[in-house]
Amino acid sequence: MNSKQNNFFLILSFTIILIITGCSGGGNRDIIPEPFNVNNIAGDWLFDAECDSALVLGTTIFLAEQLPDTIIINSDTDSTIYIDAGTNNLIANIDLNGNFIIPNQTFNADVDLGLGGITTLPISLNGSGSFVSNFEGSMDVTFNDTILTGAEIDCTIGLRKID
Repeated sequence: MNSKQNNFFLILSFTIILIITGCSGGGNRDIIPEPFNVNNIAGDWLFDAECDSALVLGTTIFLAEQLPDTIIINSDTDSTIYIDAGTNNLIANIDLNGNFIIPNQTFNADVDLGLGGITTLPISLNGSGSFVSNFEGSMDVTFNDTILTGAEIDCTIGLRKID
């Protein structure tokens, strides 16, 4: 081989190596969700509830149908969130990792008990949940009818930020 051919193969090899290393990226291309920050979760959230049914005074209650489709979450501290769910305002304690606990409190549910209209029923509520990012979370909540029957209704609720 003459020197022109050697130079050509050397330049070609060098160019191919540059193209391969330049196109291989060198970095993680996965989109990593923004980590949870209690100061960034305020806003409107979709509220997707799946609940057990309960028999109250001979009427099957489907609580998921009575719950709102959206909620508003606010916070003014690093350890408390406020959940506005229709006419109900709930308070939860939250940690820096996005895990929260809803202590026992009253939730007013408008239910049709077959008595000729909608009845507002104060129900005891408690639960826990977590935010996996500033845009997604879930919670498990237990509603307990302490007045009429003592029936418990468990709900798993998916949360997704609308904003």
